[in-house]
Amino acid sequence: MNNKLDENRIKQGVGGQAVIEGIMLRNKTHYVVAVRKPNKKIDFIKHKIEANKNKLSKMFFFRGIVNFVDMMKLGYKTLVFSANTAGLEEEKEKKELSKEESSKKESVAMTLSMLVSLFFAVGLFIALPYFITTLIGINEKEHVILFNLTRGVIKLAIFVGYLLVISLFSDVRRVFEYHGAEHMVVNAYEHGLNPDLNNIRDYTTIHPRCGTTFMFLVLTVSILLYMFTSYFVYSYIYASYIPPKILGNLTVLAMNIILLPIVSGISYELLKLGFIFYNFPLMRLAILPGLLLQKITTKRPKDDELEVALFALNKLLDDSVGERSEEEVKADIEKENEAQLCV
Repeated sequence: MNNKLDENRIKQGVGGQAVIEGIMLRNKTHYVVAVRKPNKKIDFIKHKIEANKNKLSKMFFFRGIVNFVDMMKLGYKTLVFSANTAGLEEEKEKKELSKEESSKKESVAMTLSMLVSLFFAVGLFIALPYFITTLIGINEKEHVILFNLTRGVIKLAIFVGYLLVISLFSDVRRVFEYHGAEHMVVNAYEHGLNPDLNNIRDYTTIHPRCGTTFMFLVLTVSILLYMFTSYFVYSYIYASYIPPKILGNLTVLAMNIILLPIVSGISYELLKLGFIFYNFPLMRLAILPGLLLQKITTKRPKDDELEVALFALNKLLDDSVGERSEEEVKADIEKENEAQLCV
């Protein structure tokens, strides 16, 4: 096992996420989604990542907000592809639609899905902790620090509890195993190896650039930032006017939601710093809770899951492998289904 990181490989920015029965891996130029089909064969798509022309994507702090939105979009697309390829979604309706109609429908579905996800996250991790803390009876205006620290503890407890509960479901656990496979392959690659089934087993399922660590940073940064929100609302907006309690609560809550992009921007920069200075003891200590949470969101994968991760990495790094579209994958699946019917 090689314990020394390869700086050149780290600069390639290889990373990804687990999807349904597969893995998405990306670098700075392309992304690949590899999925195991119901017939146990592995198939994939490969696309070039278009350069982001938004100037904000290159600017300190703002790049975190832009990248977060881009990753949500890419994450949705890869999940839809993996669900379809793994046989969890019916494609009959899509076959009857033209390519343009299908694209429009997918765009609407993606927007709605992102809005529902955002609404769920805001409700569960912002609104619920806030109102639980209010019900406890702590006066937010008089005890800003105590109120927000209590809310932060409740928020973290809800987050950890949520992860623990969903990890009990077998389908989610399998996704977490693919998540572990993705980390093991990336860790082996970043340590200078040409990963295979034999040499990646020694590597951990924990990785400092993981989205789980990012989510922990988002929660932590929000706890600190929202202290100032409460102080600002009651010291300036309602400095000379004592509002009804519900109005004050809703004002603070609205400010919290408005500040979400700022929270994500700060968290992104902290995540990058955490990886750059990962060998510094203080930095390791700072991101340790996020790494520990990965004990929940990653599981030791089985060999068939590691095979998919290796397949994805090989297709991503092999320049001789050209782009492969969803339509090509669907065409191959249809041919395989027709061949089975003829048997």
